[in-house]
Amino acid sequence: MTAQPRILPEPSSGLARPAAGAPIRPPVPGASAIPLLDAVVIDHGPRDLLGRFFMQADRTIREQGLRLAFSDDFALLASINRANLDSWYGLLPAYTTRGGAGPGNAYFFIAYDADEVVATQVGRVYGMDVSFAEHCRTLKIMYEDPSAALEGESCLLSGDAVVAAEEVKGKVAFSGGTWCKPGKARGKGFASLLARLSRCYAFARFGTDWTTSTVRKSHVDGGLLRAYGYSRLHYAFKWTSPAPSGAPRKADDPFALVSMPRAELLADVDRYILTVNRPSQAAE
Repeated sequence: MTAQPRILPEPSSGLARPAAGAPIRPPVPGASAIPLLDAVVIDHGPRDLLGRFFMQADRTIREQGLRLAFSDDFALLASINRANLDSWYGLLPAYTTRGGAGPGNAYFFIAYDADEVVATQVGRVYGMDVSFAEHCRTLKIMYEDPSAALEGESCLLSGDAVVAAEEVKGKVAFSGGTWCKPGKARGKGFASLLARLSRCYAFARFGTDWTTSTVRKSHVDGGLLRAYGYSRLHYAFKWTSPAPSGAPRKADDPFALVSMPRAELLADVDRYILTVNRPSQAAE
């Protein structure tokens, strides 16, 4: 895979590009992952705001002794997933080569230390002439070619999610595959950063109109939705498959469809940067 040129603004308001520090080499083939700031291309949206966010994301991860990298090699993602099934679930078809994920329509990020990958975040981008709801009904949200679906697989919306998903169309990112390794990345606030990283990359690179994802009700009640920053939530989203893929579904813990149009995405990023930098600014 060839690295794309960076289009980042010069640092402003005291935010400098993070120092390289001691090298940390990912435990993956070098050609399969590109350092975050070398991979980012801002083709859409406000370059100063988005550029500052990407540099802040890289700095935040480095302050934890980790590195961030981009990849669209979904064989690599599958191998990371298989190696961590003790703390992760099988990938949804949307995030696999069988479902059609690859360069040009999907991407993922990894955070890693000197020994291993410790966190991931995935995104799939669609050009939706019809609504997100129709993509679920026909399984095109999971498979580029729905004939590849397994017998018995279904993706159903119910309740308020049906109406909300009819509004979602155009260039749409479906973000997920969030995993943080226990003992190394879980509980450190990475999910909040990674969710925004996925949304911002999809918008900057593809010009997305909407970003969507799913969140379990227990995680909503526990505050994870606030951490993710999504502005809209509607129940319910239900994925069924004979193969173990996606977080296990529980009758008393349904999944919600969450979504965010681009204007709300940009407002959230602006708030996030201010919040992250407020302590250091106050100290100055």
